[in-house]
Amino acid sequence: MELILFVIIMVAVLVLPLKMAAAMMGARNTGVFYCLFALLLALIVQRIVGGMLPGVSDSAGILLTIPLAAIAYMLVLGTGFLKAIIIAILQGIITFLAMLLFAGMFANI
Repeated sequence: MELILFVIIMVAVLVLPLKMAAAMMGARNTGVFYCLFALLLALIVQRIVGGMLPGVSDSAGILLTIPLAAIAYMLVLGTGFLKAIIIAILQGIITFLAMLLFAGMFANI
């Protein structure tokens, strides 16, 4: 039961920021399953490219991650490349703020 609850929470924490960012930017496909598939496709593309480029530093990795995620978001969510880049950045900001909120709640701050 705990595993199912954990998976539901993790999917919500990962998918909802992408769904919110896609809706803010006016993407054509903003459903939960579209966003989940876009995240999975972005992960696969990033792992493939990351495997081809060994020894990439953290700052260069972040610079590579945003356009690669944007390509996956562009294909799945039905938006342009520049909007997909903004969606990727907004998703990162929303996820970071949500993690701060959850950490504060669990730390009783």
